[in-house]
Amino acid sequence: MSVLALVTNQDEIHLVVSWAAEFASARNATLTILCWEYSPTPWQPELLSEEQTETTESLDESVRLFISESLDEIRTQHLISTLGSVEVQTIHHPNAVEAMLEKIQQVEPTLAVAAAQDQTGRSSSGDPILSQSPSATVILFGRRQSTLQKRRIFVGTTDRPHDGSAVSLAAKISKTSKSRITIAKLDEENGEESSEAGRLELLQLMRDVSVKPNDRIRRRVYQTSDFFGVAAAADKHDLVLMGANSQLSVQELLENTRNPTIAVIKRAPPLRKWSQGKMISDWFPQISPSDHAGLIQKLRRGSRLNSDFLIMLGPAAAIATLGLLQYSPAIVIGSMLLAPLMTPMIGNGLALSQANPKLGRSALFSVFMGFFMTLAVSYFIAIVTPGNEMTSQVYARGEPNILDLLVALFSAVAAAYAMARPSLAGSVAGVAIATALVPPLCSLGISLAYGRFHIAGGAAVLFVTNLVAIVLGAAATFRVMGVTAAGASTLQRRWVFRTVSAFGLVLIALAFPLQRALDRNIDFGKPQPNHYPLTKATEDAVSKYVAATPDLDLISSGRPSSEHDKSDVILFLSSPNPLPESYKMKLVEIVRREMGDETLVVEVHCLQEIWE
Repeated sequence: MSVLALVTNQDEIHLVVSWAAEFASARNATLTILCWEYSPTPWQPELLSEEQTETTESLDESVRLFISESLDEIRTQHLISTLGSVEVQTIHHPNAVEAMLEKIQQVEPTLAVAAAQDQTGRSSSGDPILSQSPSATVILFGRRQSTLQKRRIFVGTTDRPHDGSAVSLAAKISKTSKSRITIAKLDEENGEESSEAGRLELLQLMRDVSVKPNDRIRRRVYQTSDFFGVAAAADKHDLVLMGANSQLSVQELLENTRNPTIAVIKRAPPLRKWSQGKMISDWFPQISPSDHAGLIQKLRRGSRLNSDFLIMLGPAAAIATLGLLQYSPAIVIGSMLLAPLMTPMIGNGLALSQANPKLGRSALFSVFMGFFMTLAVSYFIAIVTPGNEMTSQVYARGEPNILDLLVALFSAVAAAYAMARPSLAGSVAGVAIATALVPPLCSLGISLAYGRFHIAGGAAVLFVTNLVAIVLGAAATFRVMGVTAAGASTLQRRWVFRTVSAFGLVLIALAFPLQRALDRNIDFGKPQPNHYPLTKATEDAVSKYVAATPDLDLISSGRPSSEHDKSDVILFLSSPNPLPESYKMKLVEIVRREMGDETLVVEVHCLQEIWE
């Protein structure tokens, strides 16, 4: 770990060197001090006169001597006791900012420190080093150096992405120098309830950066409109830390305070700009160490095959099957909330992100056992349930298309992100509903029980699509959030490569038939039955009666699926000869008797075959 400090003139030495030493001591890091000296570019030597050349050479040695004396002075302070080695380097370059940025690119320091180019604070977030540095960076405003006394640190937070960096640095300083910290939050609302909510949010912010509450840390909430109150509180401290792009104005703080040094901090990477020129940070948050540990513990436990997993999955499968057979979307949605099948799939994504084959095997085993259990439960219920019903809920899951793949992919991203952020845990239920893992498996079991193998094949493809998309989507999300395979061996990385390649090939192989299915839906319409099947007993009785009549065929039978059809049952027959009215009435009698309702409206249509 290293801290890189830039000094461009003698006036900055005490400010930059003292606070850079403080930051390096807090991080137990080495300190490198860059003394910048102006030098013309090789192809423009005329920019520097002979007199200026002599001055530069003498200034080089003078600055080194001044820094050496300052370091000797700083070494007498207790803060230097935990500081690693200190190195002073001189850099010659026509531009101090470019020199600093080149050095940062070269050495990749843990933290870069420099005085602000514009000490008025009018464009604090626009400071070139702050905005362009790829490393975590602190820009200092003011002339007050770090002192021997216990420092008092004020951290201003305004719900911006870099607030955590300011809190983390303040906590590290406090740990080494026993400094007292005030973490302040600006809130637009007023009232005790709002203040308490703000303090809880500050507690969550501390948790996000692994800062434990202690008696040296105070949490305060101020109204956004009470700027002078904030400035008065900040003026009682030695250092004011605030994240880049904070709503607090550095210029106004400088104008309304006399005591503190103001430091603007940002995390890596460089700040980015909108086309309008407004500065924004890299808003996609990295997972905090505490949340990281909680995520691993939660997914390890949820990915194991145990009694809790099976007990929750069994009833969920039964509920989903019954909901599909009854054509009840509400019941099907309820089963999605109960089923724990998504957790081991997300666990597979974490295993790929961490290069953890053991977790991957455990999670995948749970998924496959859950697959067979759900399939067995749905098959058994479909076999023992009276009737031979294939509702549109089952049909819909037997015709997946490329849109289902996209739903699973985006659901995986949302689920992985929500699981990594405890404050979003309530969103996981919505993700489970969106993905719907158990209903396709139950549709597969129902279709196999009823011998509808085409529908069964489509339901199986839908489940595999969900599985592959969720695993890959979760793995990608975790990697973006900073869950990486640090310290993974060659074998572990090879396992990740092979597994991702296999899942990727499956995804590509599925994409083509799924796209063709979407094209068919566009051309021919979505799969929706014109009528629902009759019970098996009713259908068998009608078929037996029709078969006894020569030259008569039963084309179709069922209950209309349209709300606009007033009939309860419709039968379509085909015959080359006209049929008597009594034959129709006999069929109506059979249907009413088998279905146990004499008030049923039964339509019987006979198509007479006439060919020229």
